[in-house]
Amino acid sequence: MEYLQKCFYNTTGWNEDNIFSNITATSQSLLEFNIPNGMKLDISSKSTEHSASSFTLTNHHSINGSIAYLYSSLALKNTMGTKDVSLQDAISGFRIIEPKDSLSYNPPKGGNDRNSMLYGRMYFPGSALEAMVIKRLSSQTQLLLKCISNPQLNKNGTMIVYLQKNTPKYSREFIYSTNEALFGFRCLYNLNGGSTSGGSGSQLIPKFDNSVMSIGTEVWYAALSTSPGLSTAFRYSTRSTSTGKPLTMTLACNPILGHISSTYTVKTSVSSTFSSKYDFNWFSYASNLSLGFELYNYSSEHKKHKFADDIWGIHTDNGKNPTIEPATNTENNKRKSSRKQTSSAAKGQEMGQHTQIDPLTFDPYKDKMPIVNPIQNLDNYYHINPTLLPSRHEHDQLSDSSLPMDSYNASVMTAFQNLVNESDFASVLKISTSMNDRMLKVLWEGRFKDFLASTGVQLSLNSQTLAPEIGKFGLSLSYAC
Repeated sequence: MEYLQKCFYNTTGWNEDNIFSNITATSQSLLEFNIPNGMKLDISSKSTEHSASSFTLTNHHSINGSIAYLYSSLALKNTMGTKDVSLQDAISGFRIIEPKDSLSYNPPKGGNDRNSMLYGRMYFPGSALEAMVIKRLSSQTQLLLKCISNPQLNKNGTMIVYLQKNTPKYSREFIYSTNEALFGFRCLYNLNGGSTSGGSGSQLIPKFDNSVMSIGTEVWYAALSTSPGLSTAFRYSTRSTSTGKPLTMTLACNPILGHISSTYTVKTSVSSTFSSKYDFNWFSYASNLSLGFELYNYSSEHKKHKFADDIWGIHTDNGKNPTIEPATNTENNKRKSSRKQTSSAAKGQEMGQHTQIDPLTFDPYKDKMPIVNPIQNLDNYYHINPTLLPSRHEHDQLSDSSLPMDSYNASVMTAFQNLVNESDFASVLKISTSMNDRMLKVLWEGRFKDFLASTGVQLSLNSQTLAPEIGKFGLSLSYAC
């Protein structure tokens, strides 16, 4: 159901990364991921383009389950089942923050932008219920309502109301909760981003572009207990113009509790990401360092039949030097939809005169052929391979008002992002550890037949015997059609 909610946001042009509560979502997905506890089976079905249902069964100390239903007034045509969905979409991971200028919203055909989504879940045994209502008031404003009914809670339940306004430049939220009569306000502002470099005279220093700086704050006040709350956060996201690899840094502060947290997350390659987090409290002088990374594994079909022109558009012009044309979004969608339907033999026929590259046997530095990584030589490591970028003459014909180097930078970043989106991954391994807590979490997520499987373990050291102990261990299977 969370996946369908993301599809609803994407279809209606709602930017989740522009919300203050998601300002540290990238580091949380690598450091604070959940480990399955016990056995869990989740079966979902989208009966129509507007409705879906889900059945969940768990076995941890006792057998429990739930039944959920979802309805969307907007047809969710961009959804896929567990058999065809890519792991990049099904699993939370690194989020690439786009500049505010590229976040313009295009209303759906017909001009109706007041769509809504209804969600409800019933748990058994027991009488616990939860519901969620998303109502778009305009293209940039929505009302979010969450309710929980449980006899074990105070006053048999609680309700939270969010009034959100999300624009490319800023986002604001007004929040009210019936629990403790809590009032809250959140805001996030995107500052003017730009390219930064080590100086025009130094050609070997990597430059960065597409940078986005965001600063936000949240204020809380519980009327019944007269308890205030305050926190602020800063996020900086950019990409290297030499390799196209993105990185994100955040700094969060809670002055009332005296807590400071800083994170650094970088996508080191197409299939790997590293993240670190440092926490410090200026009242108690307590500190903690957390490290985590994720490593994707390519599918066997991807390893055998990975062609460079599937992503980069490398062509040979009657024996001349190969050139590159970064794939457009339309071409990416066509390739992604037909990737699993095309056999290896058909791919070979469609190649024609295209250059075929096997990543298992290809030597990137032999004969100076263009390679997947947009770096040309080891002795000139930070220079961009000119064969991967449009020529100055070609760029001048397209646009005379912008600098040619901007086209170079955009091509490298677009090529790297296309390479990540088009990669066919079979599984991902996540590992995180905390020095102060002496804790290690290992999570594996991947495909098992037509299911999405998730299994992991949480290990910790006993404070007295220093012996390893298993805190959590489980297996989760999900199937959706």
